[in-house]
Amino acid sequence: MTQTMKAAVFNRYGDVDVLHIADIPRPTISAGQILVKVHAAAINPKDTFIRKGRFKRFTGNDFPKTTGFDFSGVVAESQVADLSVGTPVFGMLDGWHGATCAEYVVATGEQVAIKPDNVSFVEATAIPLVGLTALQALRDEGGLRENANQSVCINGASGGVGTMAVQIAKRYGAKVTAIASERNHDFLRELGADYCIDYRQTDITLTNSQFDIFFDVFGNINYRDAKPILTPSGTWVSTVLKLHVFASLMLSRFTRQSARLVVVKANCADLQELGEWLAVGAVRAIIYETYPLADIQSAHSQQQTKHTRGKLVVKIP
Repeated sequence: MTQTMKAAVFNRYGDVDVLHIADIPRPTISAGQILVKVHAAAINPKDTFIRKGRFKRFTGNDFPKTTGFDFSGVVAESQVADLSVGTPVFGMLDGWHGATCAEYVVATGEQVAIKPDNVSFVEATAIPLVGLTALQALRDEGGLRENANQSVCINGASGGVGTMAVQIAKRYGAKVTAIASERNHDFLRELGADYCIDYRQTDITLTNSQFDIFFDVFGNINYRDAKPILTPSGTWVSTVLKLHVFASLMLSRFTRQSARLVVVKANCADLQELGEWLAVGAVRAIIYETYPLADIQSAHSQQQTKHTRGKLVVKIP
């Protein structure tokens, strides 16, 4: 096996033009890790934020940096007992150092699950980060329960996390309201949304709606504004690391209503469940477009438009 690999890298923070393809050392594994020959990776808002330097407090100033957190592929080397060489897997890296837009990536056993046979590598790589975020936000932070007749509102329902959240909420038997532009309403109804609201025409916080869970994926409706549309013990869940979110977490400690922040973590059991749902058609991967690794700049450019329905996938040659 060659000791170098091709990967998308950047040598400074900046716009998409800092990204390029380079030959870098192929990573090595240690106890509890696997080396995956990557077939496909995916792009998330997290990747573009890191590339711009928004989270340099966590990512530091050491370069070059690689990018990408979702991946699917085949185990090339293994020091994990139940993941032998040749096993098809999909998963997500934790932390702030992306590395999946490359020919090989190192992962732990907890960061992957075995890919179902009837799910393609492209489909599998579109699931981990968005699926885990939606599942952990709704179930763990929001208190979503099976067939509990709960009402869920998803703000930013047409993006990667939002489309998964709609499907997962319906999988749990909830009544789902999706907030997105009108052009996405028919599509969201196909995914199971019971009601759709165009944010350009209706301010959800000024309606008489009542929700057990308000999942603010887009990040523009804060806890204070959402409180009137929460049930007496309802929960507002955010995905964004902003000061108003942390202030809301403290404020809600003194009320029956609650504010929660989802910090997604790779979890083998959750990934396995998502894979099983995908295999039987209980959820489906929503893929907006695929790109070759060489066109990584275009993938990041599209992600930055904030008008991507579902996920962007990068195929690794």
